[in-house]
Amino acid sequence: MEKGNYDLVLEVVEFYDDEEIMDDFKNEFEEGKNISKKSFVEFFNRFIDDMSEVEFIKKNWKYVKSGGDWSILEDDEWG
Repeated sequence: MEKGNYDLVLEVVEFYDDEEIMDDFKNEFEEGKNISKKSFVEFFNRFIDDMSEVEFIKKNWKYVKSGGDWSILEDDEWG
């Protein structure tokens, strides 16, 4: 199962600058434990207003999987 680094996922959460999202994240995920792609997507899907925001979730996952390389976001492939 594909996993993402906890600290990088935490960075993504911090981008939202929303206390509720941060609290939910800290309550749902164990500190320091890597997070599965499925859990990542399910978590962030709860905070979107419409399907157009799914693209942001995909790009944020790519960022996490790249080890924090922002240049990876220039590619449109979902992985």
